[in-house]
Amino acid sequence: MNRSIVALAALAACAGASAQSRDSLTIYGGVDGNVTRVSATGKDALWQMRDGGMYVTKLGFIGSEDLGGGFRAGFVMESQSSSDTGNAATTNTTNSTSGNTTLGGLTWNRKVTVSLHTPLGEARLGRDYTSTFVPATYFDPFFSAGVASATNFQVFHTSTISLPTLVRASNVAAYHIPPTWVPGLYAYAQVALGEGGTGSRYDGLGAGYRGGPLLVSGAVGKTKGPFLGNTVPAQVNAATASGDNKLHVWSAGASYDFSGFKVMGFYHSQKLDSFGLLPAGPTETDRVVNDWLLGFSWAIGVNTIKAAYMVRDDKGLSDNDPKQIGLGYSYNFSKRTAVYANYVNIKNSSVGTYNFLTSGHTPTAGGTGSAVQAGISHNF
Repeated sequence: MNRSIVALAALAACAGASAQSRDSLTIYGGVDGNVTRVSATGKDALWQMRDGGMYVTKLGFIGSEDLGGGFRAGFVMESQSSSDTGNAATTNTTNSTSGNTTLGGLTWNRKVTVSLHTPLGEARLGRDYTSTFVPATYFDPFFSAGVASATNFQVFHTSTISLPTLVRASNVAAYHIPPTWVPGLYAYAQVALGEGGTGSRYDGLGAGYRGGPLLVSGAVGKTKGPFLGNTVPAQVNAATASGDNKLHVWSAGASYDFSGFKVMGFYHSQKLDSFGLLPAGPTETDRVVNDWLLGFSWAIGVNTIKAAYMVRDDKGLSDNDPKQIGLGYSYNFSKRTAVYANYVNIKNSSVGTYNFLTSGHTPTAGGTGSAVQAGISHNF
């Protein structure tokens, strides 16, 4: 199963739509491996064996049962792992910084939902993407994978602090409108509670339209108490860790496919009511961080070229506005197998230390980070 098919299937899942009309079970996934070299101002180059350069290594199941009378049951279970180590990925039980699990055995960290489809819409329960992450990943030419992905910025509020509900939420109850109401339109609402009532609460709304080569999407979301537990690399102060503190997010994006040349872009905005770090430093109110991206993906026969330019506008006291240039190329041996190469360059300002998302290889304050990788991706 190639990447575009998987992406369209995932979008249909967000929309509450399905092409399945009979009882069915589909197994899908893929394995990706690469060699990556990460560079950073003030540090020696770091070589790594990694996965996820073009396609996340994962295993998934989609099931559907026709119940008759316009009713249908369905489920999705999707687990991620690292092809270089075999480790499963982390998940989060409370939607706050205190709920992250450690690496270990199998987890259905990416998505696990059960649904009841009715003539009036879909009721969906489980762990799912948050509404505000959907525009940011669908309008990233790298689809949130590899060193040049938009997630180098988008899942962080600062270069050292990421918040779970910027990507996914656990304990989600959602309603999706029927795809038959307006052809091409999808819309949904989400509520996610902290485990046992002690974690963070997420509320989100998402909507979009797909018609021919055009795809547009927008969403808003709010997380109450995103720092509950106070387990972040730079410890936050009491006002930030308070359960009354709120993270507000909105995002919007669009793409248009000119017969293989797809242009795309998105805007993503975060605002924290209160933000301050220990041991010193003032508490900032209404701290805003905005990201925007413009890019393209160009399919030329068996070759695909990708490029994206991304800017972060940090309106907080740190005033760091990093800029990222990402380039990618893949050669498709078939619909399932490809080789690829990606490159990213991140130029920080002020005290910024952004670099490739998960390398842990940060530049000196205000320095430059970069990475190049080459690998193989096989999907099924």
